[in-house]
Amino acid sequence: MVVTELLDGRFVPWEKSLDWESYLDLYCLALMKRGHEPVKYVPSIGVSTTQAYRHKFGHVVKRVPCYNRLIAPRSLLRRREYSGGSTTVFRQALGPAFTLNLLREAIRDRIQLLHYSSYYSSFFVPAFMASALVPNVTQYTGGALPAGGAARFYWRASIIPSLASTRAVLLGDYRTESKTLIHDLGVPKAKQEFFNAPIVDSSVFHELDKRDCQRELGFDPGKKNILCVSFIPRKHSDFLAKDPYSMTDVLRAAVDAGGDDIVTRVAGWGAGEEELSEYVRARGMTERIHLLGHVEHSRLASYYSASDLVFVPYPLERLNEGSVTAEAFACSRPVTAFKRREGVEEDQQGGFLIDNEPKRGGAALLRNLRRPGYLEEKGKEAGKLAQEYTLEAAGRRLEEIYSKVVRQ
Repeated sequence: MVVTELLDGRFVPWEKSLDWESYLDLYCLALMKRGHEPVKYVPSIGVSTTQAYRHKFGHVVKRVPCYNRLIAPRSLLRRREYSGGSTTVFRQALGPAFTLNLLREAIRDRIQLLHYSSYYSSFFVPAFMASALVPNVTQYTGGALPAGGAARFYWRASIIPSLASTRAVLLGDYRTESKTLIHDLGVPKAKQEFFNAPIVDSSVFHELDKRDCQRELGFDPGKKNILCVSFIPRKHSDFLAKDPYSMTDVLRAAVDAGGDDIVTRVAGWGAGEEELSEYVRARGMTERIHLLGHVEHSRLASYYSASDLVFVPYPLERLNEGSVTAEAFACSRPVTAFKRREGVEEDQQGGFLIDNEPKRGGAALLRNLRRPGYLEEKGKEAGKLAQEYTLEAAGRRLEEIYSKVVRQ
């Protein structure tokens, strides 16, 4: 079972969420292919009674209210809009109420296990309330606690009780984060289970004929075609982990250094679309960077296949994070991203990492674009790595973890 932190469309408008292909929905699809009947529970400030829907993949999605007359009265549910969606006046107070309502649904649905999408979700904080009745696992999505002070104490005090009650913590090959889990959050190595979070449906994402896709989409085969698929935040935003603005600066530096044949297309949407468009114009890059807006998800396979390189404007230690990385790999396309820290190795399986400082990053990008056969070789590596991110592999691994947890 999967419990999502999504709060009535904080990241995706609710009316679109049933057509959205999030990790969680793909997990449900992977489990259904193995004969299971998963349910996705969504905490909602928009309903006072549970409402059931059917996702396009076929699994049930339930909007579970956060309302409770005693714990979370309606006065706490007043919406407060912001650029990323909506929240409430006192969001943390809604967690216990949601958990009680969730338990009622889980028992009614005869759920054997709850899978929380994120360890830090405010709705995961009271997960220990449910653990006595339904065993649970949680996803570790990376990141470190604040360095010190009151903020660190608050996060530790909030998270540790729920992590102590969970039977397994799922995480990818994150070496630094594994140490953080052990030393900062008290999660022993024995409780950590390897699981590749990003997965793709290979029936949708696979390599198509490059020249056919270039003709269809109007790509010039004589250019170095780069694709970026990303949420577009405002420049000064809490969501600037994905940073197409720094990508623009790196691309400008690469063009200035001799990359006259570089053309980049950005497929994405978000509150910062107009701001990014103005930023590209101000940098004199309108002929080099084309903003495509929202591209229907299944159509992205053609864009990946038509490109020479996929640029993920996100800091990574290794090329093993994110749905865009996995989708590009499935289409046998190499990926570049920013280095998360100094000392990270540039050359990676399936691509390479670059500095986000414009001149250094632009020089590394241009150097790798110019290396004979380099992108083609990295594309072959990417195609092999894609086997780790299939629905079939994810379904088998989730089933292994769930079975182990339920038997404990």
